[in-house]
Amino acid sequence: MPFREIAVAATRERSMREGPGIRYVIWVQGCSLKCKGCFNPHFWSQHGGSSRDIDSLLHEVIAARIKFPEIEGVTFLGGEPFEQPEALAELSQKLQKLDFSIMVFTGYTLAELKDEKSSHYVSRLNFLSSIDLLVDGRYQQDNVDIDRPWVGSKNQEFHFLTERYSKETLFNSVKDGLEITVLNSGEVQINGWATDSQLESLLEKL
Repeated sequence: MPFREIAVAATRERSMREGPGIRYVIWVQGCSLKCKGCFNPHFWSQHGGSSRDIDSLLHEVIAARIKFPEIEGVTFLGGEPFEQPEALAELSQKLQKLDFSIMVFTGYTLAELKDEKSSHYVSRLNFLSSIDLLVDGRYQQDNVDIDRPWVGSKNQEFHFLTERYSKETLFNSVKDGLEITVLNSGEVQINGWATDSQLESLLEKL
């Protein structure tokens, strides 16, 4: 894929369940980690989704903020964002200049991302430098975390890479939950966090 393009699985222009505040959300396509029990296995393949130009995505985020001025940031998840570090770093840097905060969910640990032996070491460090809040670690199906917002399992950690957010301000005011969006086409989109039984109960009511 060309450097200035991003493999995108899906986007949502306004979400309250994928990070602090109201956020524009970008799910990237492609993940080689393939955690057991992953919520989005359909985003693993390198051949799904669509190829999007960085500037077109930037303009979409800006347009979303004009429509919803309360949007404070952008969240990248997937898929695996750090398997597209160059293009996402460029997009993130442009967004930060417009005062969007950047949050990223990755299955890699921060130590792995900083490993000098990695073939993507420089590009991953560049991407890290443009992130305010990072959630790292592979999802562990048998180690589910229902106490902290946004994370899937207890091994996953929050890393506050800038002073934009802090543990105290976030965790005292945020609770997990589901977000349901009904599109004009009739399609129902669900994101956020819930147990299997909660999801089954919800789907029975739809």
